[in-house]
Amino acid sequence: MKSKLFYAIALMCSLLLFNLSAQSQTKKEKKATLKQLKTKAVKDAKKQAKSLSKQGYTEIPGDLPMAMQLENSYYAKLAQDDMGNPKFFVVFQESKGESFAAAKQSAYQLCLNELATQIGSEIIGRIKTNLSNSESLNDSGSVNEVIGSYQNNVSARLGRTTPIMLLKKVDGGMTFISMSVKYPISEAERIVKDDLRKELAKKSDLQQDEIDGLLDIR
Repeated sequence: MKSKLFYAIALMCSLLLFNLSAQSQTKKEKKATLKQLKTKAVKDAKKQAKSLSKQGYTEIPGDLPMAMQLENSYYAKLAQDDMGNPKFFVVFQESKGESFAAAKQSAYQLCLNELATQIGSEIIGRIKTNLSNSESLNDSGSVNEVIGSYQNNVSARLGRTTPIMLLKKVDGGMTFISMSVKYPISEAERIVKDDLRKELAKKSDLQQDEIDGLLDIR
C-alpha cells in the first residue's frame, strides 16, 4: 500500500508541474521541461526500486530490472501526442493470491477494470456530453441505452495488453503482485467509436451524420 501511495503521489506531482509550466511555454521550452521531468522520473524510479526491494519485491526472471520497469511506467504517464495531449492511459494495481498465476491474473483484471473506468470517464464521458448537448436527436432513449450497455462492457473490448511493470514478492505463503499497464488513448478511442458506430446503426434510428456528430469528441 505504501509503494502504491508513493507511486501515485510521485506521478501526480510530476504531471502537475509539467501541466503548470507547459501552459506558458514555447514548444522548445516544453521539450526542455519534459526532458527535466524524465530525468527526475529516472531518479524517482531508482529510489522507488530501492524501497520496493526492501519490502521484498523483485522482478520476474527474464524481465527488465525493476528500476527500468518503473521508469517505463513513469514515461508512459508523461508521454504526449503531437497535440500535447496524454498519449496513454496508465494504471497501477496490486493484488495477492495463493500462487503467482492467481495473483498475476487478479492484478491484471484489476488493471483492465481501472482502464475501463478511465475510458468510461474520458472517452464515453465526452460522447455522453455530446448527447446531452444534442437537443435535435430523435432517439436519445435508445442511444442512452446503447452507450450505457457498452460502458459496462468496455474491458471486454480492449483485447490483450502487456504489463509495463510486473513485480512480485512472497510473504507468509502468499504471492503479492504489483502491476502497471498502459493503453494507447488513440486506440481506445478508435475501438469505442467503431463499436458504438455499429451498435447505434443497428439499435437506434439515428442517421449516419447524426452518429458521426455524436462520436466527434476531438
